Amino acid sequence: MLQPNCRPISGEQLVVEVKGIYAGLVIVEAKYIDVVNKLGSQASTGNPLDLRSAQWQALIALHRTLLHEHHDFLLASQHPSSSPALRRLASKYFMPRRLWRHGIYSFLELLRSQLPASLDYMLAFIYLTYSMMSLLYETVPAFEITWIEILIFQSFYQIPTTSRLYYYLAILVRPNALQQLFYFSKSLCVTVLYDSARESILNYSE
Repeated sequence: MLQPNCRPISGEQLVVEVKGIYAGLVIVEAKYIDVVNKLGSQASTGNPLDLRSAQWQALIALHRTLLHEHHDFLLASQHPSSSPALRRLASKYFMPRRLWRHGIYSFLELLRSQLPASLDYMLAFIYLTYSMMSLLYETVPAFEITWIEILIFQSFYQIPTTSRLYYYLAILVRPNALQQLFYFSKSLCVTVLYDSARESILNYSE
């Protein structure tokens, strides 16, 4: 995965790098669409998918690869040395929308359709995507509002047995005090309490 500002790079080198990343992303995305569409067709019959643990893990790994490809593309195209035309590519090719639709949403829906058998895999995938969206929030601020919207939408898929996700949402909405209080409060209304949530709301009330 690319790291921000890790080395000097020319505009021409960035163009070559972005083209290479995008080519790889399209290949992974096409594979993802094919696999998930086939599984979705099976799931639409109402019969549970007969997937072993290794197969679920392989699907999560495929999504992890796709998310990383998106991150690398966004990081390279929004690099400080990139031209305005290169920066516009993310919007031109609807990259944030494609990340959400193909990298997150459709797989969440597939996992949801297989509950309760898919619960452990769904939680693992939610944690994976929260980590990636938090990273994008920090490293690609040009689409900051989109990343926050995705994080909030993902929270609707979270079965409320842990407060960690609500705690992270509270951190992300700073400095909006009212929204912070809402998410910190939600983080305390669950069966498994995240220790930092209790500490944060105590500090918030002082």
